[in-house]
Formats: sequence, C-alpha cells, structure tokens
Amino acid sequence: MGGYILKRLVSAIPVLLGITIIVFLIMSLIPGDPATAILGSYATPETVEKLNQDLG
Repeated sequence: MGGYILKRLVSAIPVLLGITIIVFLIMSLIPGDPATAILGSYATPETVEKLNQDLG
C-alpha cells in the first residue's frame, strides 16, 4: 500500500509541473496586465494602480 501511494505521489509531480506551465503560458497570453484581467475593462486607473501595488 505504501508503494502505491509513493508511486502516485511521484507521478503527480510532472502533472503539477505541466499544469503550472500551462497556466503560466495562458496568463502570459492574456492581453494587458493581470490587474486589468482581474478587475475587468471598466476598472478605473486608480483601482488598477492600487491592485498592481497590492499584487507587487
């Protein structure tokens, strides 16, 4: 039983790495910056700047 769990945990590492890469690539293809994507197109420049500061 322990071997099965260990095998499943080891096989989950490439899956998680692949998901991380796919999400990163999708986020980099979105036009604009992340704050605009989160707030939507009707966000004011002040709220976008505030969120940019909060996100780092």
